[in-house]
Amino acid sequence: MALRTATSRLFQARLAPMGARAQSTLNTGEVAQDPQIGDYPNLPRWSNQARGPYGWWDPQDKRNFGEPLHEEDELMGVWAPDLHTYNPYKALGQLSLFAVGIAGFSYIVYNNLPERPAVKRTYPFDGLKEELGARDYDVRSRGARTEA
Repeated sequence: MALRTATSRLFQARLAPMGARAQSTLNTGEVAQDPQIGDYPNLPRWSNQARGPYGWWDPQDKRNFGEPLHEEDELMGVWAPDLHTYNPYKALGQLSLFAVGIAGFSYIVYNNLPERPAVKRTYPFDGLKEELGARDYDVRSRGARTEA
C-alpha cells in the first residue's frame, strides 16, 4: 500500500509540471503593453513560422516590404527555435514506438542469424595445461581457453 502511494505521488509530481508547461507555451497572440518601445508599433506575438509559405515579398523571412518587425524578431522569425506543435505525450508515444520498432527488429535479426560456419576449437587434457607448462601454483592458468 505504501509503495503504491509513493509511486502515485511520484508520477503526479512529475507529470503536473509537464502539463503546465505545455499549456503555458501556447501562443495566444496577446499584445502585452511595453513602455520601453516608445512610439514603435506594439505588435502581437506571432511567430513567422506560423505564416503561410506563399504570397510574401520576402519569402525567406515570410514578410512584406515595409512591414514593421516585432521587437523580438530574433525570437519570432523563421530562424528562431522551432515551434513545437506536438503534445509532449504524443512525442513520448512516438519515441516509444520508435524504440519498440528498433527492439523488435533487433530481436528478429538476433533470432534469425545463421549458425557459425566453423566448429569451435576444443583442446584435450583440460586445455593442454601440462603441454603448455602449467604448474599448480601459477596465478593465471597457462592452458588454452576452454568452454568450462
